[in-house]
Amino acid sequence: MSLSLTPGDQLPVIEWELISISSLAHFCFYFGLAFLMLIGFLSTKKNKIEKKMNLSNFRLYLGIVLAGIIIGYSIELIQGNFIYRRYYDLEDVVVNTIGTVFGVISYTLIGRKLV
Repeated sequence: MSLSLTPGDQLPVIEWELISISSLAHFCFYFGLAFLMLIGFLSTKKNKIEKKMNLSNFRLYLGIVLAGIIIGYSIELIQGNFIYRRYYDLEDVVVNTIGTVFGVISYTLIGRKLV
């Protein structure tokens, strides 16, 4: 998270040809954020998590996705307006959203078995 608010001239330069390291970092961070938020929220329930999805879980999943989108968009706005040599990048917002959605989907597929 601290790299998101680091001035642009202090960031390390890493070159990678397949995909940008920045996009990979954004995806992994928001994937982990969504996955861990779901573990935290759902493990606080005293009862065992039901195997089938119910309406309250769907609302939680939707809330986690919206939180990931809002956090990612807010950080991009802060970078674009207040951080020296950092810029607003719509690609980062899209990758953040995709990472959050994949984190939620992964939790629904495998995360319940871990908790």
